[in-house]
Amino acid sequence: MQTTRSQRWRDRRAQWATDFSVIDPYAYGIDVIDHAVAKAFVARHHYLPNYPAAQLAVGLFGRRAVLEGVAVFAVPVTNAVITRHTGFADPSKGSVLARLILLDSVPQNGESFFCSRAFRLLRTARPAIEAVVSYSDPEAGHIGRVYAALSGAHRGVTRPRTVLRAGARTISDRTLSKIRLGECGMDGAIDQLVHLGMPPPARHELPAEWLQRLQREQFLERHRHPGLFTYCFELTRAARRRGRCLPRLPYPKLLPASDPMLPLFGS
Repeated sequence: MQTTRSQRWRDRRAQWATDFSVIDPYAYGIDVIDHAVAKAFVARHHYLPNYPAAQLAVGLFGRRAVLEGVAVFAVPVTNAVITRHTGFADPSKGSVLARLILLDSVPQNGESFFCSRAFRLLRTARPAIEAVVSYSDPEAGHIGRVYAALSGAHRGVTRPRTVLRAGARTISDRTLSKIRLGECGMDGAIDQLVHLGMPPPARHELPAEWLQRLQREQFLERHRHPGLFTYCFELTRAARRRGRCLPRLPYPKLLPASDPMLPLFGS
């Protein structure tokens, strides 16, 4: 579906901005917030409710100081995410915008207004960070229109990959690896799947064997994901210089035909 309305989220369901007017900057405040507050907001409203390895969380506050949006900047899954898409050899100079969510009560243009000011707060709180990488998931209806509005550099699409899903929810690779490898945080990862309706591990059943059983019994199903659109925000002159030698591709579109979730490159 093609629309000029802004997609939002509430209680982990896709919504649309209810106000056709644009946001009034004087009606909203933006500030750094505690991770516990951001985590609870993300868990309640975002379609990916797990909280990333966060570096900074920023909140959007409406009238009566009610929290209506959250942006979470996080450590990348691998250092290559930063070095590949920013051009910096030092991965500490980059961060990932891992969660961006506004409620449907926020008027149009809220995302670009919020992001631009969240970037300023990120630079103030962590001046060593000069660039931010973010991804848009076309299967969730996201192709990065807000990132295009902010002149983010479109770097391309990640490789298609096979993921495991519980119903319509994709289980993160990090959650699965904690369970398979018995890493720190494994118990929390297991609890996360159990809360999604998975049967708990049987007595004396190894965690890796439990994951295999969940797949055999189709509690977890394999799904081929087409890839994520990748964007980079160059926040400093040095970052813009680094980005000159990196791809800056036309912004993607969605096909308006039978499969609106199929990504199509276009200007």
